[in-house]
Amino acid sequence: MAIAVSVTLAVFVGIDGLPFVFRAWPVRTDGLQPRAMAMPRIGTKLVGLCALLGLTIAVCVIFPFFWRSVLVQWILAANTFKLLPLLILGCAVAITYIALTDRLMDEPDDYLLQVGKAVLLQDFRKPDVLFALRVLAIKCFFLVLMFSGGVANFEWLFNHGLLQAPAFSIEWLEGALRLIYLVDVILAASGYVATWKLFGWHVRATEETARGWLVCLLCYDPFFSALSGNFFPPSGAHSWSAVFPEGSAVFIAWSGVTLSFHILYLWATVAFGPRFSNLTHRGIITAGPYRFMKHPAYLAKNIAWWLFALPGLVASGPMAGLAGGIPLALVSMVYVLRAHAEERMLAVDPVYRAYAQKIATHGLAARLRRRLTR
Repeated sequence: MAIAVSVTLAVFVGIDGLPFVFRAWPVRTDGLQPRAMAMPRIGTKLVGLCALLGLTIAVCVIFPFFWRSVLVQWILAANTFKLLPLLILGCAVAITYIALTDRLMDEPDDYLLQVGKAVLLQDFRKPDVLFALRVLAIKCFFLVLMFSGGVANFEWLFNHGLLQAPAFSIEWLEGALRLIYLVDVILAASGYVATWKLFGWHVRATEETARGWLVCLLCYDPFFSALSGNFFPPSGAHSWSAVFPEGSAVFIAWSGVTLSFHILYLWATVAFGPRFSNLTHRGIITAGPYRFMKHPAYLAKNIAWWLFALPGLVASGPMAGLAGGIPLALVSMVYVLRAHAEERMLAVDPVYRAYAQKIATHGLAARLRRRLTR
């Protein structure tokens, strides 16, 4: 039954995500008033783009987190002559895109223009340049992270083979979870690439507080690994088989429920479409599971982690189980703080405030409270 529910959820998530194929078309089609081509302004924007690309290259060369990553190593190992046509094509696309956005957008004075002015030693707006640097940092860090995670999951699936794993085994469950996370990071990585203003997918604001950045980055490597390895005691978790045998009815039911919450987490990523990104505001998402609650991804992910860890924690004994559960509880607390930080950042937008009020009145939690009070 639990496996059937998880399969049904997976199919539903796929169907629910189909509308994003159509929503991927440009949203700026009504009332456009193309302006005359302003070559000096476009040239300044290209200077800003080149400066940001140069800074990206410098960061990837200086910091080991980047130049040791799979993505950068693949680029370095690639044949220069084979990459040359792609570079030429990329330059042509970038020039065309900047020219189009400059001609079609309501306000052509964007952060690229301000970065270009700063490089050319002209008067520029400092907040826009700082905004550009934050966007660049977010893109660089999370693109490398998502790509590395995707490659790791793909290699595991390729080497182990999900279809070759014994049915209803812990290996089968791990393969299914890795497949979900592989799809998740592919969708997320595409969101970091597709920050296109012409389509309405651009970054409207970024997190500016140190606390907001801290609680977000603590959820990802290398920060999470360093914290868990140096301050958290080992969990001592045992295999699920110590609590219930693989292939048993309880095992199938527990793994099915665990898998279902991971699918709900993936559904939240699908709901973002091409606008997925951490630490940014790129429009208020009200589709998918966000119709029912404000943070479905965080809630589903944490419940799934607890379900996956609980059998091993129980099998470890009271003291070892408690020692292993405390780190997981701290991780859940970090996600609570992360949700609060995101709400604070998005609350500047009146659309989000209206959405939050709607969820508080008609969301899933509000409906459950009303039913219980009756």
